[in-house]
Amino acid sequence: MYRAGLLGCGDFTRIQTPILTRSERVRVSAVYDPNPEAAALASQRLGAPVAASAEAILDDPSIDIALVFTPPFTRRALVEHAASRGKRIITTKPLAPNLEDARAICDATKDGRCLVIYKRTGDPQVHTLKKVLDSGEVGALKLYKHDWIHHFPYWAPWAIDPTKNGGPLVDAVIHNLNTARHLAQSEVVTFGYHGYRLAQTFGIPDTELLVLDFASGATAHLSISWAADLAIYDRKANDRERINVNFVITDQRYLLRFETREGRPVLCATRDGQARLYPVEAPPLTLYDRYVADIEAGRPLESSAQEAFRDLELALYATAHPTAQPAPATAKP
Repeated sequence: MYRAGLLGCGDFTRIQTPILTRSERVRVSAVYDPNPEAAALASQRLGAPVAASAEAILDDPSIDIALVFTPPFTRRALVEHAASRGKRIITTKPLAPNLEDARAICDATKDGRCLVIYKRTGDPQVHTLKKVLDSGEVGALKLYKHDWIHHFPYWAPWAIDPTKNGGPLVDAVIHNLNTARHLAQSEVVTFGYHGYRLAQTFGIPDTELLVLDFASGATAHLSISWAADLAIYDRKANDRERINVNFVITDQRYLLRFETREGRPVLCATRDGQARLYPVEAPPLTLYDRYVADIEAGRPLESSAQEAFRDLELALYATAHPTAQPAPATAKP
Protein backbone atom coordinates (compact mmCIF):
# COMPACT_ATOMS: atom_id res chain seq x y z
CA MET A 1 0.00 0.00 0.00
CA TYR A 2 1.34 3.42 -0.99
CA ARG A 3 0.94 6.19 1.58
CA ALA A 4 -0.19 9.56 0.22
CA GLY A 5 -0.10 13.02 1.72
CA LEU A 6 -2.78 15.37 0.47
CA LEU A 7 -2.08 19.10 0.09
CA GLY A 8 -5.14 21.24 -0.57
CA CYS A 9 -8.54 20.23 0.76
CA GLY A 10 -10.81 22.27 -1.48
CA ASP A 11 -13.40 21.29 -4.04
CA PHE A 12 -11.12 19.15 -6.18
CA THR A 13 -10.40 17.00 -3.14
CA ARG A 14 -14.15 16.65 -2.55
CA ILE A 15 -14.57 15.41 -6.13
CA GLN A 16 -11.64 13.00 -5.86
CA THR A 17 -12.56 11.57 -2.46
CA PRO A 18 -14.82 8.74 -3.72
CA ILE A 19 -12.11 7.61 -6.16
CA LEU A 20 -9.39 7.81 -3.52
CA THR A 21 -11.42 5.75 -1.06
CA ARG A 22 -11.95 3.04 -3.71
CA SER A 23 -8.24 2.72 -4.39
CA GLU A 24 -6.69 -0.61 -3.46
CA ARG A 25 -3.08 0.62 -3.71
CA VAL A 26 -3.12 4.19 -2.36
CA ARG A 27 -4.21 5.33 1.10
CA VAL A 28 -4.28 8.95 2.22
CA SER A 29 -2.27 9.08 5.44
CA ALA A 30 -2.26 12.84 6.11
CA VAL A 31 -3.98 15.98 4.86
CA TYR A 32 -3.16 19.67 5.06
CA ASP A 33 -4.86 22.90 4.10
CA PRO A 34 -4.25 26.40 5.47
CA ASN A 35 -8.01 26.55 6.01
CA PRO A 36 -8.56 24.49 9.20
CA GLU A 37 -12.24 23.88 8.40
CA ALA A 38 -11.44 22.46 4.96
CA ALA A 39 -8.66 20.30 6.40
CA ALA A 40 -10.96 18.94 9.11
CA LEU A 41 -13.64 18.03 6.58
CA ALA A 42 -11.14 16.22 4.33
CA SER A 43 -9.72 14.45 7.37
CA GLN A 44 -13.19 13.19 8.27
CA ARG A 45 -14.00 12.06 4.74
CA LEU A 46 -10.68 10.30 4.15
CA GLY A 47 -9.99 9.02 7.65
CA ALA A 48 -6.57 10.68 7.76
CA PRO A 49 -5.10 13.02 10.38
CA VAL A 50 -4.46 16.70 9.71
CA ALA A 51 -0.77 17.54 9.40
CA ALA A 52 0.70 20.65 11.00
CA SER A 53 1.95 22.03 7.67
CA ALA A 54 2.62 21.21 4.04
CA GLU A 55 6.29 20.77 4.92
CA ALA A 56 5.39 18.19 7.55
CA ILE A 57 3.87 16.05 4.79
CA LEU A 58 6.57 16.66 2.19
CA ASP A 59 9.42 15.99 4.62
CA ASP A 60 7.83 12.82 6.03
CA PRO A 61 9.85 9.83 4.72
CA SER A 62 6.88 7.51 5.20
CA ILE A 63 4.85 9.41 2.58
CA ASP A 64 5.31 7.92 -0.90
CA ILE A 65 3.00 10.14 -2.98
CA ALA A 66 2.27 13.86 -2.71
CA LEU A 67 -1.25 14.74 -3.88
CA VAL A 68 -0.86 18.42 -4.80
CA PHE A 69 -4.46 19.58 -5.12
CA THR A 70 -3.77 23.25 -4.47
CA PRO A 71 -4.52 26.18 -6.85
CA PRO A 72 -2.25 26.43 -9.92
CA PHE A 73 -0.31 29.47 -8.72
CA THR A 74 0.83 27.63 -5.58
CA ARG A 75 1.99 24.36 -7.15
CA ARG A 76 5.50 25.00 -8.38
CA ALA A 77 7.15 25.30 -4.97
CA LEU A 78 5.19 22.33 -3.59
CA VAL A 79 6.01 20.06 -6.53
CA GLU A 80 9.68 21.04 -6.47
CA HIS A 81 9.82 20.36 -2.72
CA ALA A 82 8.06 17.00 -3.15
CA ALA A 83 10.37 15.98 -5.99
CA SER A 84 13.46 16.95 -3.97
CA ARG A 85 12.30 14.54 -1.27
CA GLY A 86 11.84 11.70 -3.78
CA LYS A 87 8.04 11.71 -3.69
CA ARG A 88 5.82 10.54 -6.50
CA ILE A 89 3.41 13.34 -7.40
CA ILE A 90 -0.19 13.61 -8.55
CA THR A 91 -1.67 17.00 -9.36
CA THR A 92 -4.30 18.44 -11.69
CA LYS A 93 -4.81 20.86 -14.56
CA PRO A 94 -3.82 23.50 -15.48
CA LEU A 95 -0.30 22.52 -14.59
CA ALA A 96 0.59 26.12 -13.68
CA PRO A 97 -0.59 29.67 -14.45
CA ASN A 98 2.33 30.31 -16.80
CA LEU A 99 4.92 28.46 -18.86
CA GLU A 100 7.82 29.37 -16.60
CA ASP A 101 6.26 27.61 -13.62
CA ALA A 102 5.03 24.74 -15.81
CA ARG A 103 8.52 24.20 -17.24
CA ALA A 104 10.00 24.18 -13.73
CA ILE A 105 7.49 21.50 -12.70
CA CYS A 106 8.45 19.45 -15.76
CA ASP A 107 12.14 19.84 -14.93
CA ALA A 108 11.52 18.66 -11.37
CA THR A 109 9.56 15.61 -12.57
CA LYS A 110 11.38 14.71 -15.79
CA ASP A 111 11.79 11.13 -14.59
CA GLY A 112 8.05 10.68 -15.27
CA ARG A 113 6.94 10.71 -11.64
CA CYS A 114 4.12 13.30 -12.01
CA LEU A 115 0.57 12.39 -13.06
CA VAL A 116 -1.71 15.29 -14.05
CA ILE A 117 -5.42 14.58 -13.61
CA TYR A 118 -7.77 15.71 -16.38
CA LYS A 119 -11.44 14.98 -16.81
CA ARG A 120 -10.48 12.17 -19.20
CA THR A 121 -8.08 10.52 -16.72
CA GLY A 122 -9.77 7.26 -15.84
CA ASP A 123 -13.01 8.48 -17.47
CA PRO A 124 -15.26 5.62 -18.74
CA GLN A 125 -16.64 7.63 -21.68
CA VAL A 126 -13.26 8.68 -23.05
CA HIS A 127 -11.89 5.18 -22.38
CA THR A 128 -14.71 3.68 -24.46
CA LEU A 129 -14.49 6.28 -27.23
CA LYS A 130 -10.72 5.78 -27.57
CA LYS A 131 -11.14 2.01 -27.72
CA VAL A 132 -13.79 2.24 -30.47
CA LEU A 133 -11.79 4.73 -32.56
CA ASP A 134 -8.63 2.66 -32.19
CA SER A 135 -10.50 -0.43 -33.41
CA GLY A 136 -11.24 1.22 -36.77
CA GLU A 137 -14.76 -0.23 -36.79
CA VAL A 138 -16.38 3.14 -37.42
CA GLY A 139 -13.45 4.90 -39.06
CA ALA A 140 -10.94 7.47 -37.92
CA LEU A 141 -11.57 10.66 -35.99
CA LYS A 142 -12.36 13.68 -38.18
CA LEU A 143 -14.23 16.04 -35.82
CA TYR A 144 -14.23 16.18 -32.05
CA LYS A 145 -16.84 18.67 -30.89
CA HIS A 146 -17.18 19.72 -27.26
CA ASP A 147 -19.04 22.80 -26.00
CA TRP A 148 -19.63 23.77 -22.38
CA ILE A 149 -21.80 26.40 -20.74
CA HIS A 150 -20.90 26.81 -17.08
CA HIS A 151 -21.49 29.34 -14.37
CA PHE A 152 -18.20 31.10 -13.73
CA PRO A 153 -16.20 29.55 -10.83
CA TYR A 154 -17.66 31.58 -7.97
CA TRP A 155 -16.11 29.11 -5.49
CA ALA A 156 -12.56 29.97 -6.67
CA PRO A 157 -12.24 33.71 -7.41
CA TRP A 158 -8.58 33.26 -8.40
CA ALA A 159 -9.83 31.38 -11.49
CA ILE A 160 -10.67 34.67 -13.22
CA ASP A 161 -7.23 36.13 -12.55
CA PRO A 162 -4.97 35.37 -15.55
CA THR A 163 -1.87 35.67 -13.39
CA LYS A 164 -3.16 32.86 -11.19
CA ASN A 165 -5.14 30.59 -13.52
CA GLY A 166 -6.01 31.90 -16.98
CA GLY A 167 -9.77 32.07 -17.45
CA PRO A 168 -12.27 29.73 -19.15
CA LEU A 169 -9.92 28.24 -21.74
CA VAL A 170 -7.02 27.51 -19.40
CA ASP A 171 -9.22 26.64 -16.43
CA ALA A 172 -11.80 24.41 -18.12
CA VAL A 173 -11.46 23.91 -21.89
CA ILE A 174 -7.95 22.60 -21.31
CA HIS A 175 -9.72 19.39 -20.22
CA ASN A 176 -11.21 19.02 -23.70
CA LEU A 177 -8.05 20.18 -25.45
CA ASN A 178 -6.25 17.35 -23.69
CA THR A 179 -8.98 14.86 -24.67
CA ALA A 180 -8.85 15.96 -28.31
CA ARG A 181 -5.07 15.51 -28.41
CA HIS A 182 -5.43 12.11 -26.72
CA LEU A 183 -7.94 10.95 -29.34
CA ALA A 184 -6.20 12.48 -32.37
CA GLN A 185 -2.81 11.04 -31.40
CA SER A 186 -0.99 13.63 -33.51
CA GLU A 187 0.37 17.14 -33.14
CA VAL A 188 -1.62 20.32 -33.64
CA VAL A 189 -0.62 22.04 -36.91
CA THR A 190 -2.96 25.07 -37.04
CA PHE A 191 -5.61 26.64 -34.86
CA GLY A 192 -8.01 29.52 -34.50
CA TYR A 193 -9.15 31.34 -31.38
CA HIS A 194 -11.86 33.85 -30.50
CA GLY A 195 -12.49 35.37 -27.09
CA TYR A 196 -15.46 37.52 -26.07
CA ARG A 197 -16.69 39.55 -23.12
CA LEU A 198 -20.41 39.00 -23.52
CA ALA A 199 -21.94 39.66 -20.12
CA GLN A 200 -19.53 39.39 -17.21
CA THR A 201 -17.64 42.35 -15.80
CA PHE A 202 -14.35 40.63 -14.96
CA GLY A 203 -11.31 41.57 -17.01
CA ILE A 204 -10.94 38.38 -19.05
CA PRO A 205 -13.14 36.85 -21.76
CA ASP A 206 -16.21 35.09 -20.41
CA THR A 207 -16.62 33.11 -23.65
CA GLU A 208 -13.88 31.42 -25.67
CA LEU A 209 -13.71 29.30 -28.81
CA LEU A 210 -10.71 27.21 -29.90
CA VAL A 211 -10.35 25.26 -33.16
CA LEU A 212 -7.46 22.79 -33.45
CA ASP A 213 -6.35 21.09 -36.66
CA PHE A 214 -4.17 18.00 -36.30
CA ALA A 215 -1.52 16.49 -38.54
CA SER A 216 -3.71 13.38 -38.79
CA GLY A 217 -6.43 15.36 -40.59
CA ALA A 218 -8.70 15.49 -37.55
CA THR A 219 -10.05 18.74 -36.15
CA ALA A 220 -11.44 19.75 -32.75
CA HIS A 221 -13.98 22.51 -32.11
CA LEU A 222 -13.98 23.47 -28.44
CA SER A 223 -15.91 26.26 -26.77
CA ILE A 224 -16.98 27.46 -23.34
CA SER A 225 -19.09 30.28 -21.96
CA TRP A 226 -19.18 31.66 -18.43
CA ALA A 227 -21.53 34.44 -19.57
CA ALA A 228 -24.91 32.89 -18.69
CA ASP A 229 -26.52 33.00 -15.26
CA LEU A 230 -27.10 29.30 -14.65
CA ALA A 231 -28.44 27.60 -11.57
CA ILE A 232 -26.22 27.28 -8.50
CA TYR A 233 -26.99 24.39 -6.16
CA ASP A 234 -24.34 24.99 -3.51
CA ARG A 235 -22.21 28.13 -3.31
CA LYS A 236 -19.74 26.42 -0.99
CA ALA A 237 -18.68 24.00 -3.72
CA ASN A 238 -18.44 23.43 -7.45
CA ASP A 239 -22.07 22.37 -7.61
CA ARG A 240 -23.97 24.14 -10.36
CA GLU A 241 -25.85 23.66 -13.60
CA ARG A 242 -23.83 22.59 -16.65
CA ILE A 243 -24.76 22.39 -20.34
CA ASN A 244 -22.65 19.91 -22.28
CA VAL A 245 -22.62 19.27 -26.05
CA ASN A 246 -20.25 16.51 -27.18
CA PHE A 247 -20.06 14.39 -30.33
CA VAL A 248 -17.59 12.88 -32.79
CA ILE A 249 -17.70 12.49 -36.58
CA THR A 250 -15.49 9.94 -38.35
CA ASP A 251 -14.16 9.67 -41.89
CA GLN A 252 -16.72 6.91 -42.55
CA ARG A 253 -19.59 9.36 -41.84
CA TYR A 254 -20.44 7.90 -38.44
CA LEU A 255 -21.82 10.20 -35.75
CA LEU A 256 -20.78 9.11 -32.25
CA ARG A 257 -22.70 10.28 -29.20
CA PHE A 258 -23.10 9.16 -25.62
CA GLU A 259 -26.64 8.10 -24.71
CA THR A 260 -28.54 6.17 -22.07
CA ARG A 261 -30.46 3.16 -23.37
CA GLU A 262 -32.45 0.85 -21.12
CA GLY A 263 -30.91 2.62 -18.16
CA ARG A 264 -27.31 1.96 -19.22
CA PRO A 265 -24.75 4.36 -20.70
CA VAL A 266 -23.66 3.54 -24.25
CA LEU A 267 -21.65 5.05 -27.08
CA CYS A 268 -23.99 5.18 -30.06
CA ALA A 269 -22.49 5.23 -33.58
CA THR A 270 -25.08 6.01 -36.27
CA ARG A 271 -24.92 6.02 -40.07
CA ASP A 272 -27.63 5.61 -42.73
CA GLY A 273 -30.29 5.10 -40.07
CA GLN A 274 -28.41 2.20 -38.47
CA ALA A 275 -26.91 2.26 -34.99
CA ARG A 276 -24.01 0.44 -33.41
CA LEU A 277 -24.04 0.42 -29.63
CA TYR A 278 -20.93 0.11 -27.47
CA PRO A 279 -21.33 -0.24 -23.68
CA VAL A 280 -19.48 2.49 -21.80
CA GLU A 281 -16.71 0.57 -20.06
CA ALA A 282 -14.85 1.85 -17.06
CA PRO A 283 -11.09 1.27 -17.02
CA PRO A 284 -10.18 -1.79 -14.95
CA LEU A 285 -8.30 0.29 -12.35
CA THR A 286 -8.98 3.55 -10.58
CA LEU A 287 -6.73 6.36 -11.80
CA TYR A 288 -4.70 6.06 -8.58
CA ASP A 289 -4.23 2.30 -8.93
CA ARG A 290 -3.33 2.69 -12.59
CA TYR A 291 -0.76 5.32 -11.61
CA VAL A 292 0.87 2.88 -9.21
CA ALA A 293 0.74 0.07 -11.79
CA ASP A 294 2.30 2.28 -14.47
CA ILE A 295 5.06 3.43 -12.13
CA GLU A 296 5.86 -0.12 -11.06
CA ALA A 297 5.87 -1.39 -14.67
CA GLY A 298 7.89 1.55 -15.98
CA ARG A 299 5.11 2.52 -18.42
CA PRO A 300 4.32 6.10 -19.51
CA LEU A 301 1.74 7.76 -17.29
CA GLU A 302 -1.83 8.21 -18.46
CA SER A 303 -1.34 12.00 -18.52
CA SER A 304 2.08 13.34 -17.65
CA ALA A 305 3.43 16.75 -16.64
CA GLN A 306 5.12 16.96 -20.03
CA GLU A 307 1.80 16.42 -21.78
CA ALA A 308 0.17 19.00 -19.52
CA PHE A 309 2.93 21.47 -20.37
CA ARG A 310 2.08 21.17 -24.08
CA ASP A 311 -1.62 21.67 -23.36
CA LEU A 312 -0.85 24.87 -21.48
CA GLU A 313 1.61 25.99 -24.14
CA LEU A 314 -1.04 25.60 -26.86
CA ALA A 315 -3.77 27.30 -24.80
CA LEU A 316 -1.66 30.31 -23.85
CA TYR A 317 -0.20 30.72 -27.33
CA ALA A 318 -3.68 30.55 -28.89
CA THR A 319 -5.00 33.36 -26.71
CA ALA A 320 -1.98 35.50 -27.55
CA HIS A 321 -1.88 34.69 -31.30
CA PRO A 322 -5.39 34.11 -32.67
CA THR A 323 -5.60 32.33 -36.03
CA ALA A 324 -1.90 31.48 -36.24
CA GLN A 325 0.48 28.60 -36.62
CA PRO A 326 1.08 26.94 -33.27
CA ALA A 327 4.13 27.61 -31.19
CA PRO A 328 6.96 25.17 -31.84
CA ALA A 329 6.83 22.28 -29.37
CA THR A 330 9.33 23.10 -26.64
CA ALA A 331 8.09 20.65 -24.05
CA LYS A 332 11.14 18.42 -23.74
CA PRO A 333 11.96 19.08 -20.11
